[in-house]
Amino acid sequence: EAGYKTALYTSPHLIRFTERIRINGKEISEKQLVEYAEPLIPVIEKTKATFFEATTCIAFQYFADQKVDIAVVEAGLGGRLDSTNVLLPIVSVITNVSFDHTEYLGTTLKKIAREKGGIIKKNIPCVTSSTNEIVLVTLRGIAKRRSSRMIEVSKHVTTTAGKHTARMPSVNFVSRRAVVQDVTLGLAGNHQVANAATAVATIDTLLNNKKVVKTFRRLSRKAVRNGLLRVRDNTGLHGRLETLGKKKRYILDVAHNPAGLEALMDALPVRVRKNLIVVFGVMKDKDYTAMCKILSQSGAYVIAVQANTGRALPSALITETINCAGSATIDGGSVAEGLFIADRRVGGSGKILITGSHYVVGEALEFLLSTST
Repeated sequence: EAGYKTALYTSPHLIRFTERIRINGKEISEKQLVEYAEPLIPVIEKTKATFFEATTCIAFQYFADQKVDIAVVEAGLGGRLDSTNVLLPIVSVITNVSFDHTEYLGTTLKKIAREKGGIIKKNIPCVTSSTNEIVLVTLRGIAKRRSSRMIEVSKHVTTTAGKHTARMPSVNFVSRRAVVQDVTLGLAGNHQVANAATAVATIDTLLNNKKVVKTFRRLSRKAVRNGLLRVRDNTGLHGRLETLGKKKRYILDVAHNPAGLEALMDALPVRVRKNLIVVFGVMKDKDYTAMCKILSQSGAYVIAVQANTGRALPSALITETINCAGSATIDGGSVAEGLFIADRRVGGSGKILITGSHYVVGEALEFLLSTST
C-alpha cells in the first residue's frame, strides 16, 4: 500500500502451489516456477532436500532476482529448525503459540515456545502476540540471552472500538509510532483484531529502526490503514472466515487445530451458530478428538468428510468420535459429497461452514468456484 515491492511466502496453498510465492499479491507464474525448479533438481536429489526446503529455496531466489524491497516470510513448522530460519530478518514475529505439530515441536507449551523462539536472532527485535505466561517467560528468556528487544503486543498497542457503526465494526489501533483510527478490517473475526494489532506493533518496531526508516519513508498511517483494510487483496489469502455463494451461504475457514477452531466458533454470530451445518475434515496428526469435542459442544450438525490426501483422517473415524462426544453426525465421504449433502439439508436461512484443514477448504473452494454455486 505504500508503494514498495513486497514479497510474501506462506504455506500451505489451497488450490495452486503458486499461491505460496507472491510479490505484491501476485503469484509466481507456473512458467517462472518451472524455470526456477529445473536447475535445482540435481541438487535436491543429491542433498535429499525436503519438499519445503526446495520450495523455500525457489522462493528466496525468486525474491532476490526480483529485487523486492521487503519480504514477509512465514515459517513452515516451528522455527528453530525450519528452513526459513536461515534468514537474518529486520524483525521477527511470533504470533499466538498453541498446541500443534506436537509430535515435532513437543507436548508442552514451554517446549513449543522454545521451538518457535528459535527465530529470535541476536540484537534483532521480536514481536509476539502471545499472552500466555508460560510462553512469554520462555520467549523472554531466549530474547534476553540473545540481546533481543521483546515487544509484547498487548502492552505495546492499545486497541479500542471505532466511532462509526457499520455492518463491519471499525477498530482503533494506537502505538507509539503507528496510529490507525476507525479502520474496518479486511478479515472478519475478533481474532483478526489481535492479528491486526500484531501487524501494527511490527510496523511500529520497524519505524523504531533508524536504518529501516530511511529505507521506508513512505510507510505512512494511510498505508498501514489501507493494508489492514485491503489485507485479502494484498495477500491473496483465502479461507479466513470467507463467505461465498448466494446470500453468502458458505463460510470457509482453515482452522486446523483446537485453538483455531475455538476462535472460529467464537467469531460466528449467535444467529449463524443456531442455523449451522459444518462440513468438517481433519488431518491424522492433529488433535482431532479435541476438535470433535468443540464441534459437538457447538450444537451444529456435522458432516464428516475426508480430503484427498494420505494425511487425512478417515471420515468414518470423525463420525465415530463426534458421536461418542454426544452429538449427531453423518459420514459425508469426500469433500464434494459432503457439500452435496449439506446443500440438501440446509434451510433457507442456514449457513454451511467448511473447516478443519487447508486441504478441506482448498478442495471446497475449488469445487464451489468451479460450480459457481
